[in-house]
Formats: sequence, C-alpha cells, structure tokens
Amino acid sequence: MCETLEMGETGDRYARWVGMWQEAVRACPTAVGLVELSTTRFVELSPAAAELLATTPEAGAGLSYLAFADRPRETALAFRLVRLRMLDGTQARRRFRRLDGSTVDVQMTSWAVRSAAGPDLGLWIACDGGPHSAALLSAHGAGDPGARLTLDNHWRITAVTAANGELVLGRPAAELHSASLLDLAHPDDLSFLLLAFARVTTGAGGAVQVRMRHSDGGWQTVRAAPEELSGGASPFALTVAAGERWETLAVGGGTTRLAGDLRRIAALIEGAGSLAALVDTADAVGLPPTADLSPRQWEVVSRLVRGDRVGTIAAEMELSESTVRNHLSAIFAKVGVHSQQELLALWRGASRDRPPTR
Repeated sequence: MCETLEMGETGDRYARWVGMWQEAVRACPTAVGLVELSTTRFVELSPAAAELLATTPEAGAGLSYLAFADRPRETALAFRLVRLRMLDGTQARRRFRRLDGSTVDVQMTSWAVRSAAGPDLGLWIACDGGPHSAALLSAHGAGDPGARLTLDNHWRITAVTAANGELVLGRPAAELHSASLLDLAHPDDLSFLLLAFARVTTGAGGAVQVRMRHSDGGWQTVRAAPEELSGGASPFALTVAAGERWETLAVGGGTTRLAGDLRRIAALIEGAGSLAALVDTADAVGLPPTADLSPRQWEVVSRLVRGDRVGTIAAEMELSESTVRNHLSAIFAKVGVHSQQELLALWRGASRDRPPTR
C-alpha cells in the first residue's frame, strides 16, 4: 500500500513538473520546444515552433528531435553529453529537416532543465526572429534589491516580498497575488525568461533583462533573477529589480557560458560543429574532467588521435605549426604526459580497455 502511494506521488510530481514547462512553452509566441532528454522526444511545441518544423503542436508532440536534425549522429551525441551532465546547453546555427521534406537553417539556443522531482527536460529556442531585447546578465549585476516573487507549478505568484514595502511594477504587492508570470512578461521576452529559469536548474545562475507589464499598461525593463526552491509546492522564486544598467555577459559567436570547464569546452566545440570529435576523444583518451583543456586544445587532441600530423593540424585550423606545438606542450602538461607518443599511448590503452561496439 505504501509502495503504491509512493509511486502515485512520484507520478504526480512528474506530471506537475512536465506540465509546468508545457504550459510555459504553449504560452510562447516565439518558436520554443520542450524535449524529454531520456527519449529525445518533444513533449511540447509552441505554435511557432511547430510551424517552423512544418507540423502542429499536437502532431509534433511525441516526435523525436533526432528526426528533424540534419546531423542526427552529432545531435544524439549532444543528448548523451547532456544526460551525463557533462553539457548543459549550446548555442549554434543548425539545419533542420521539416516534415514537408524541406529544410530550414535555425540559430538556436538549448538548455537542460533538471529536477529531482521529475524527468530532465531540454528547452529548445529558435532565435531567428531578429534582434532580441532580452539580455543575459551577470549574477552580480548592480541594482536595487527589488521584489521576490514566489511561484507555484502554474507560474502564478503566491507570495511577494517587496523591499521596504515599495510598489512592484507600479502595484502594491497584494495586487500581484495569483497573477501569472507568463502574462506579466513581454511575449517577445518570455522564451529567454524561461531560459533563465532553465539555467538555474543546472547551477549556471545568472539573471536576464526583460520587459514586464507595468500597472500603467506599458512595459518596464527589469532585471529578473530566478531562484530554485527545494521542497514544498513552490519550485521557483524570481527577484525582480527595476532599472536598465547591469553588466551583460558576453554570450555570442556560437558559444554559451556554462557551469564547469568541461561543460564550457563541450559547448564551444559543439557550437563549432565538432561535437563528434569531442565525444570520441573524451571516450578514447579518457582525459579527466579536471584536465582543463581549452577549446583549441581539445580540437588539437581530437585531430592528433585521429592521425593528423602537426602540419595538417596547423593548415586545417589555420594556425602556425609553432602555435600547434605550443598547444601540444600545454596539453601534455595538463594531462601528465611528455610527448605525442605518450599521449597516443594513453589513447590506445583506453581504446583497448573499452568494450567492442556491436
């Protein structure tokens, strides 16, 4: 009996967690998708995302993300890294196969949504709608303390703590009770507000600059900093501070700032289209996560273990041979070897120890 109740409670938590994110994705007017990481299947698509992929939200739910990917092998490897928690998110340009047989190039941002109360999910955002007003901010950006909004599983505000009893978005705190955060956020900024919530579930933190509805009917620019809550009926809180001057994080050039050196490196290489090489190298060489290789150094290692010589590596990476040798010297020091031969021996040893693939 107790076991049955426990399974029922687990199922309820699962449904609430997934349902919360499905509700948010449905509310987005931009192209946003929600994927279950264990199966790679979409569990929700916004109408714009469904249109982008030449399907409907109803028909798209349950379809595999890999069925749309132009490079399914690399995409499957990316999902593997995310499931292993080596990678949290990426930002890159990708080509997708639409259900009508055509293809579309999409500048996309994706991030894991992790929780002990439900399955790990993935938030997928297509960013081709032009310049976006939302900006990722430093977790230590300056500004007033703002107001703290506690949210329930439907993104409704259940409690408001305002600094010095001040107004929040031009309203007394009591007026915000039961208001939906999905309605308060500017439609064009909602997807990146959700991205900020996803980031906090992976420990990446950071805040986002978005517009929220003011009591006068206009839009007020705020610094919104999500917080993950443990236990209870409230999964998240959000601190909202008015103003426009904060330190903006440098997120661009196909890269994403990630929590942890290996996660950052993996995302950088994935954004450059070399994820397969990273995964093969990480598996084969068995380098520890603390190796702290730079993105360039990971690429040099990947090319070296596949048999490329220094001259070939230099030409393909558009570097001088001396620069490649400098990278190799740094790699040797970080990995604990003294030469290319020792590094390749490490790779060959790890390769022999791996079970054969079928």
